[in-house]
Amino acid sequence: MEAWLKRQIEEMMREFQKIREEVERFEEEFFQSFTAREERTVVPLYEVRRSSDKIRVCADLAGVRDKENIDVRVEGRTLKIEAAFSRPFSLEGFVFLRGGVSKYRLEIPLPENIDVGGIKATFRKGVLEVEIPLKVEKFRVKVE
Repeated sequence: MEAWLKRQIEEMMREFQKIREEVERFEEEFFQSFTAREERTVVPLYEVRRSSDKIRVCADLAGVRDKENIDVRVEGRTLKIEAAFSRPFSLEGFVFLRGGVSKYRLEIPLPENIDVGGIKATFRKGVLEVEIPLKVEKFRVKVE
Protein backbone atom coordinates (compact mmCIF):
# COMPACT_ATOMS: atom_id res chain seq x y z
CA MET A 1 0.00 0.00 0.00
CA GLU A 2 1.34 3.36 -0.87
CA ALA A 3 2.28 5.66 1.98
CA TRP A 4 -0.05 8.53 1.00
CA LEU A 5 -3.03 6.13 0.87
CA LYS A 6 -2.17 4.67 4.26
CA ARG A 7 -1.98 8.20 5.78
CA GLN A 8 -5.35 9.11 4.25
CA ILE A 9 -7.00 5.98 5.72
CA GLU A 10 -5.45 6.64 9.14
CA GLU A 11 -6.67 10.25 9.05
CA MET A 12 -10.16 9.11 8.08
CA MET A 13 -10.18 6.55 10.95
CA ARG A 14 -9.17 9.26 13.46
CA GLU A 15 -12.05 11.43 12.24
CA PHE A 16 -14.49 8.52 12.63
CA GLN A 17 -13.19 7.95 16.16
CA LYS A 18 -13.73 11.63 17.02
CA ILE A 19 -17.29 11.48 15.68
CA ARG A 20 -17.99 8.29 17.63
CA GLU A 21 -16.68 9.81 20.88
CA GLU A 22 -18.77 12.93 20.32
CA VAL A 23 -21.94 10.86 19.73
CA GLU A 24 -21.27 8.83 22.91
CA ARG A 25 -20.72 12.02 24.92
CA PHE A 26 -23.98 13.46 23.56
CA GLU A 27 -25.94 10.26 24.38
CA GLU A 28 -24.56 10.17 27.91
CA GLU A 29 -25.51 13.79 28.56
CA PHE A 30 -28.93 13.46 26.93
CA PHE A 31 -29.97 10.24 28.71
CA GLN A 32 -28.41 11.12 32.06
CA SER A 33 -31.65 12.74 33.18
CA PHE A 34 -33.58 9.50 32.54
CA THR A 35 -31.39 7.15 34.51
CA ALA A 36 -29.64 7.14 37.83
CA ARG A 37 -26.26 5.95 36.58
CA GLU A 38 -24.75 5.49 39.99
CA GLU A 39 -27.66 3.37 41.17
CA ARG A 40 -28.31 1.26 38.05
CA THR A 41 -31.83 0.30 39.10
CA VAL A 42 -35.16 -0.22 37.37
CA VAL A 43 -38.72 -0.37 38.64
CA PRO A 44 -40.22 -3.85 38.18
CA LEU A 45 -43.66 -4.50 36.78
CA TYR A 46 -45.98 -4.58 39.76
CA GLU A 47 -49.60 -4.59 40.85
CA VAL A 48 -51.23 -3.35 44.04
CA ARG A 49 -54.62 -4.65 45.14
CA ARG A 50 -56.46 -3.41 48.16
CA SER A 51 -59.35 -5.11 49.87
CA SER A 52 -61.15 -4.20 53.08
CA ASP A 53 -58.63 -6.00 55.31
CA LYS A 54 -55.35 -6.16 53.39
CA ILE A 55 -53.11 -4.82 50.63
CA ARG A 56 -51.44 -7.25 48.26
CA VAL A 57 -48.41 -6.19 46.22
CA CYS A 58 -47.14 -8.45 43.44
CA ALA A 59 -43.87 -7.59 41.70
CA ASP A 60 -42.38 -9.38 38.71
CA LEU A 61 -38.71 -9.83 39.59
CA ALA A 62 -37.54 -11.59 36.45
CA GLY A 63 -33.81 -12.24 36.61
CA VAL A 64 -33.77 -12.65 40.39
CA ARG A 65 -33.09 -16.24 41.35
CA ASP A 66 -33.01 -16.44 45.14
CA LYS A 67 -35.12 -14.93 47.88
CA GLU A 68 -31.83 -14.09 49.66
CA ASN A 69 -31.29 -11.38 47.01
CA ILE A 70 -34.54 -9.63 47.93
CA ASP A 71 -34.93 -6.99 50.63
CA VAL A 72 -38.47 -6.09 51.71
CA ARG A 73 -38.97 -3.51 54.43
CA VAL A 74 -41.34 -0.86 55.67
CA GLU A 75 -39.90 2.54 56.48
CA GLY A 76 -42.41 4.95 57.89
CA ARG A 77 -45.42 4.57 55.65
CA THR A 78 -43.53 3.25 52.62
CA LEU A 79 -43.03 -0.33 51.46
CA LYS A 80 -39.53 -0.64 49.98
CA ILE A 81 -38.47 -3.54 47.81
CA GLU A 82 -34.96 -4.04 46.44
CA ALA A 83 -33.82 -7.10 44.57
CA ALA A 84 -30.51 -7.86 42.88
CA PHE A 85 -30.36 -9.50 39.47
CA SER A 86 -28.44 -12.75 39.32
CA ARG A 87 -26.30 -10.97 36.68
CA PRO A 88 -26.39 -7.36 35.38
CA PHE A 89 -28.79 -6.70 32.52
CA SER A 90 -27.77 -4.45 29.64
CA LEU A 91 -28.97 -3.50 26.19
CA GLU A 92 -26.41 -3.49 23.42
CA GLY A 93 -26.14 -0.24 21.53
CA PHE A 94 -27.60 1.97 24.26
CA VAL A 95 -24.87 4.05 25.79
CA PHE A 96 -26.94 5.05 28.82
CA LEU A 97 -27.42 1.39 29.74
CA ARG A 98 -23.94 0.26 28.77
CA GLY A 99 -22.96 -0.34 32.38
CA GLY A 100 -25.99 -2.56 32.86
CA VAL A 101 -28.80 -2.58 35.39
CA SER A 102 -28.17 -4.61 38.52
CA LYS A 103 -31.18 -4.05 40.79
CA TYR A 104 -34.90 -3.60 40.98
CA ARG A 105 -36.13 -0.88 43.29
CA LEU A 106 -39.76 -0.21 44.15
CA GLU A 107 -41.35 2.09 46.71
CA ILE A 108 -45.07 2.04 47.45
CA PRO A 109 -46.79 4.44 49.85
CA LEU A 110 -48.93 2.74 52.48
CA PRO A 111 -51.91 3.95 54.51
CA GLU A 112 -51.61 4.66 58.24
CA ASN A 113 -53.59 1.63 59.41
CA ILE A 114 -51.21 -1.16 58.35
CA ASP A 115 -50.36 -4.00 60.73
CA VAL A 116 -46.57 -4.11 60.37
CA GLY A 117 -46.24 -7.25 62.48
CA GLY A 118 -48.49 -9.25 60.17
CA ILE A 119 -46.72 -8.57 56.87
CA LYS A 120 -45.84 -11.70 54.89
CA ALA A 121 -43.77 -12.05 51.74
CA THR A 122 -43.30 -15.00 49.41
CA PHE A 123 -41.18 -15.44 46.29
CA ARG A 124 -42.12 -18.05 43.71
CA LYS A 125 -41.18 -18.38 40.06
CA GLY A 126 -39.83 -14.83 39.81
CA VAL A 127 -42.86 -13.17 41.42
CA LEU A 128 -42.70 -11.52 44.83
CA GLU A 129 -45.98 -11.27 46.69
CA VAL A 130 -46.25 -9.11 49.79
CA GLU A 131 -49.41 -9.24 51.86
CA ILE A 132 -49.95 -6.35 54.26
CA PRO A 133 -52.83 -6.70 56.71
CA LEU A 134 -54.80 -3.60 57.64
CA LYS A 135 -55.96 -2.79 61.14
CA VAL A 136 -59.69 -2.68 60.77
CA GLU A 137 -61.78 -1.22 63.50
CA LYS A 138 -65.06 -3.01 63.56
CA PHE A 139 -68.04 -2.10 65.63
CA ARG A 140 -71.60 -3.13 65.60
CA VAL A 141 -74.25 -0.56 64.84
CA LYS A 142 -77.50 -1.01 66.64
CA VAL A 143 -80.45 -0.90 64.31
CA GLU A 144 -83.39 0.98 65.75
